[in-house]
Amino acid sequence: MSLSLFILGSLANENSSPYQLKKALLDVIPIKISEGKFYYNFESLQKKGLIEPVETIQIVNRPNKTLYGITQEGIRFLEQEIYNSFKKVSKIEDLYISIYLLKYIDSAKAALFLEKTIKREKNQWEEFKRAKDKVEFKERMELLDDKQRNAVQFISEHAFSQSEHNIYWMEKLLTFLKQISG
Repeated sequence: MSLSLFILGSLANENSSPYQLKKALLDVIPIKISEGKFYYNFESLQKKGLIEPVETIQIVNRPNKTLYGITQEGIRFLEQEIYNSFKKVSKIEDLYISIYLLKYIDSAKAALFLEKTIKREKNQWEEFKRAKDKVEFKERMELLDDKQRNAVQFISEHAFSQSEHNIYWMEKLLTFLKQISG
């Protein structure tokens, strides 16, 4: 959805061609994107009525260039999806586009959603930590051979460190949102 958000947010700012949008995305945000995925998202937004062609520019000895704009329905959808991204996030990378598009929403409202998300995420990981101390978990671990126990330990260590890292950055983002909302 973040790719679609970028397209909608860019078109909310100004009409553009798909090629210009793709170039702008790659210039602004450090992500990898295939052309096929980009154009699939673009066409999908058009089929849903969230964007539409607004102008065709004819250039001598070149193919016509079609500029697209966002529809009123697209503007409503954009705002709602940015808020939804703050409600559902578990990795900060999932929010890159939404952070970039903060000008289209109320930052204080996004902060409220993010606070709930952080709390939920912390609770979930505390629950996982407690589960490791339960008898059932320890009994299951006893059934594993040494390689499997080591693998479970390795996986758990990575998952918990990723979780702590993501929560840390979500808390930094929360501070940022509160600062810019005044």
